Amino acid sequence: MENSRPGVDLAKLEQAQRMIAEAFGEDSPEALEFSADRFARWQEAALSAPRAAYEADEVRLFDAPERNHVGLVTIKATAYSACEHHYAPAWLKATIGYVPGEHFVGYSKIVKMFRSFACRYTMDERLCNDFLNEFIARVSPRGVGLVLRGKHFCVISRGGLESDFPTVSAMWGAVKDDEQIRREFYQHCFASWDTGS
Repeated sequence: MENSRPGVDLAKLEQAQRMIAEAFGEDSPEALEFSADRFARWQEAALSAPRAAYEADEVRLFDAPERNHVGLVTIKATAYSACEHHYAPAWLKATIGYVPGEHFVGYSKIVKMFRSFACRYTMDERLCNDFLNEFIARVSPRGVGLVLRGKHFCVISRGGLESDFPTVSAMWGAVKDDEQIRREFYQHCFASWDTGS
């Protein structure tokens, strides 16, 4: 698995920001003196630290009872990401659902697992595939699904509407194959994010 936290070379990130400022002819003393350090620390906090919060080998599972009546567990998660095509920020909203097999898994672990793949330079489609493969391997559910909506600033900044939220879905097992479970999952997906979206 390739989601371990890489070493972050803050000096190189600072150098990269200074080159960008130079390319734009930046002349603000504040920006020229302090932005490089801020930029480097921001990149580390946004795209590296969340990966450290998820330890794949420490995913604790909880035994489901012999007479388990829980059919579908869902949780919503958000994450900061960046597109690998333009290195532009993206703000992601996800609904994750699984049908338990022999085990349950903690909600916070699901969110940490999701963010370990989201908080990096990537693309939504790869994120969905990588997360599902990891969840299947670690939790052994009967089914799992992810619906991902992203506000991509590479689109918005070039004339796209701020309301544009590309949506990607990925499903496996019972969430994909069982029509009733799939319908319930979609109902959970599009239930309120406090604003109804």
